[in-house]
Amino acid sequence: MICLALPPPGPADSHEADEFSDALSTSSGFPGPSRNYMAVIAALTTSMLSIAPSAAASAYRSFGNGPILLMTPCMGFTMDDWDPALLDRLATTNHVVIFDPDGVGRTPASPSPIVTVPQLSDQAADLIHALHLNRPTIVGYSLGGFVAQRLAVDHPNDVSSLILMGTGPDGTQQVLRSKPIKNLPALNPLVPADQVIPLYFSGHPEALAAWRQRTDQRPNRVKEDLHGLNRQRAAMDDWLLNPTANVNSSLPTLRVPTLILGAENDEQEPAANSTLLHHYINGSELLIYPGLSHAFPFEAPGPIAERIARFTR
Repeated sequence: MICLALPPPGPADSHEADEFSDALSTSSGFPGPSRNYMAVIAALTTSMLSIAPSAAASAYRSFGNGPILLMTPCMGFTMDDWDPALLDRLATTNHVVIFDPDGVGRTPASPSPIVTVPQLSDQAADLIHALHLNRPTIVGYSLGGFVAQRLAVDHPNDVSSLILMGTGPDGTQQVLRSKPIKNLPALNPLVPADQVIPLYFSGHPEALAAWRQRTDQRPNRVKEDLHGLNRQRAAMDDWLLNPTANVNSSLPTLRVPTLILGAENDEQEPAANSTLLHHYINGSELLIYPGLSHAFPFEAPGPIAERIARFTR
């Protein structure tokens, strides 16, 4: 078990701390939009649709070479919202698969009037089978981290390892913000995605602006609409409020390598939730990034990608 917290680093952690400091040493502190990221092109030149044997079509992109990563997204994101600065780096060391969940982006909605985390984990499992991914590492971000947990519990033979970013246990154990769940702006069904995503960059408007400029480089970009966002909200509500969604009791039985990444200033999923997951999942590694918010994979894409690549080698 390795538990890291930065700063201050211990002697064994100083190299990683230096990498993190170097990555944020530009004048703005965050990567800018000027570079043309390879993943913008790579992700757009691959097949988009897969029909799983017993499921609806799922829109996906597959690119890069190396150990396979299946990335499950956060609420408010289509696959076009994954930061090219992160994907570019991951694609140099890993085979990356991103996709749109049920009713989001280019993936049509299933007949189910609402979506739950178990349904989303089943969709991910169907995609794993359809693409013959052979037990990939699941990289779950925020809501996608809930999906990753459920996927590991319900489909253990489809998962080789877990990377849980900015996420936490289900609602029975969640360390919550000061507001009740029902009053959180991100869960308000009238608030569109373009007002939700800035909440993830709390305190870092320059990082938000840089992310927007990088993602806007994508031709024919598809953003999250309110219908798709509310399907994701339904899954989030179910995970946080429905006791039958509980997988906490199953987490200690997981036997897959697990890396848990959190951020010190995350207002959506407080870092204490990452610590809780670390206690639940035996042998897991924990790293909390100082000074960053819920959007930390896009605020420090270099260090995050390097940590992911190191974990999957």
